[in-house]
Amino acid sequence: MKITRALPVVGLVLLLTLPLALTALAAAGGEHHDGIPTVLWLQVVNFGLYVALLFYLLRKPVRSFFEGRVENYNSALKRAEAQKHEAESKRREIQERLTKLESTSAQSIAEARAEAEALRQRVLVEARELSEKLRAEAQRTAQIELERAKFALRQEMLSQSVQLATKILADKIQEQDQKRLQTEFVEKIQVVNQ
Repeated sequence: MKITRALPVVGLVLLLTLPLALTALAAAGGEHHDGIPTVLWLQVVNFGLYVALLFYLLRKPVRSFFEGRVENYNSALKRAEAQKHEAESKRREIQERLTKLESTSAQSIAEARAEAEALRQRVLVEARELSEKLRAEAQRTAQIELERAKFALRQEMLSQSVQLATKILADKIQEQDQKRLQTEFVEKIQVVNQ
């Protein structure tokens, strides 16, 4: 197991040292031909090896990195769409509530005004009825008091008439007349009792 783990590391070291060895070999040879120099060819090969090595070593991590980014992007996009739909539904719900509240508030205000007007009319009618009752009661009370005053006045006049008549009679009737009246009175009472 330890050998299989060390094998990629040894291969990497060999691949990295190979371009260096080729560069050193080219510099030591010093050959110079017409056209492209050998050093340039070695540098192209060296660059190609580095690119191939980087591609080989980094292809899976880079691919997984970008696949992870795509997945993260897609999941973020799905979450954003879900949140957008949720926000839109909440906005519609709030808008519906607001519209309903506005319509019910206008309706409630109209109902309250109608109830207030009806209450005002009812209070006015009751006040008129009460004032009529009070006026009629006051007239009856005044009539009763007037009748009482008339009765009291009659009683007073009658009492004074009786007193005056008694005084006049007492002055004019003598003792004989008084005895005669008493006997007549007694006789009349006896006749009534029989």
